[in-house]
Amino acid sequence: MTLTQPILEGRITPAECSQPIINLIDKDEYDKAISECVKTLTEMEQVECPLEHRFSPGVYVRKIIMPAGAFVIGHKHKTQHFNIVMAGRARVMMNGIIEEVVAPCMFESQAGVQKVLLIEEDMIWATVHANPENCQDVVKLEEELIDVSDEFLEAKGNMTLDEFRMSGNLKLKEAV
Repeated sequence: MTLTQPILEGRITPAECSQPIINLIDKDEYDKAISECVKTLTEMEQVECPLEHRFSPGVYVRKIIMPAGAFVIGHKHKTQHFNIVMAGRARVMMNGIIEEVVAPCMFESQAGVQKVLLIEEDMIWATVHANPENCQDVVKLEEELIDVSDEFLEAKGNMTLDEFRMSGNLKLKEAV
């Protein structure tokens, strides 16, 4: 069984959404499966998920719009932060637990959490991060808030994560 099968095959009923799947896959296998899934998905054409960045004194909000049918793997964040789901519905796996997330809702994520989402209805999701330095450089904020490998940071250079992801689409189209 692969990591995505319980989500994609629809075998998790609403009553089971909060049940851990630890007996299906342990933490090390879970992290490895997410890494393999990220590697596979970055080689495929990406679904456009527009981002909006907002700033207020001491606060950075990152809003993303995700279309129904998209399979999304979030970044592993270095910090504890709030998630606000303004519209939509998705199955979300966090730390081996699958939950149905339905807007409107707000919840807190701990540092180190990486979310895997299957978007069932067009979704608007925002993450709210502390920004004590009032930085508005999105590249710098991404490097401070998101835990990614040095190889990934080197490959993306000064592009934002969204620009880097969409640049992969251009490379795929040029190869065809």
